[in-house]
Amino acid sequence: MANRSKVKHVELLSIGTLVAKQPWYNAGYIFPQGFSVLVEYKDIKDPDSKTPYLCEISEKAEKPWFKVTHQALELTFSGKSPTACWKQVLDMINETLKNKGRPVVRTQVAGPEYFGLNDPLIVGKIEELDPKRLCQNYWTEKENILKAREVYENLHPKKEKRPRKKRRNSSDLEVDLNNEENFRETYTGAWSTIQRKDRYLKRLETLGHEAVIQEDNPMPHYEDPITMQAVVVPALSPYGHVAGYYSWCQALKESSGFCPFTKMPLTVERLIKLTKQNWHLYKDFIKY
Repeated sequence: MANRSKVKHVELLSIGTLVAKQPWYNAGYIFPQGFSVLVEYKDIKDPDSKTPYLCEISEKAEKPWFKVTHQALELTFSGKSPTACWKQVLDMINETLKNKGRPVVRTQVAGPEYFGLNDPLIVGKIEELDPKRLCQNYWTEKENILKAREVYENLHPKKEKRPRKKRRNSSDLEVDLNNEENFRETYTGAWSTIQRKDRYLKRLETLGHEAVIQEDNPMPHYEDPITMQAVVVPALSPYGHVAGYYSWCQALKESSGFCPFTKMPLTVERLIKLTKQNWHLYKDFIKY
């Protein structure tokens, strides 16, 4: 077993071993056999508190098999993907909340993230398992991402950041973001910008400007990969991914400045808001 190293809310137990054949890897991830981490998340019986979940990657029928275990309750959830496991956990948490007459968790749980597979330190350790780059699809995609970043940075040199004014009660509130009532009334962090944007669009609609806003969106039917809803204010990262600008803001805040798709460093200043006017300049950089 590897040395334990805590990374935020993820504790790496074992990095596992490389299986250099598909489906043990894809363009986005490498899934080492024997990989295991402890991840803190809402407790099934008491969603107001957090508990550690053991996440493991084993083998079944010569393919990766994912397991999430609530150790205190001795409950194990398994499936063909990380998301399949965590969806089962979330379903049980929501059942508890429903029984208590409380709002359910509306968060889209990203399985790889909750397995620690997006954490930069863990990603680095996994990549060290493949010094010969046998997982070809993974490394090819990573090279494409790095090339796209280089092109993007040449076109958009980094600008000096202006100091931000500190906003009172904007970052240190302890609020349950999954409680819709608390969320709307008290939270003023990054996710609230999405809600404020929604309210802003509604206000514009009453003034007859909604059509103008929608007409300037070059991707009106594109699904935001973060919110799973129609994208609002699409923004392109230097790595070629598109999400809503306000979705990016929250995702980068929660990841401490790392792209949720590539695990590479990223700041809001490096995003390009896409419009019909600049669409022809950036459409070829987009990774769908």
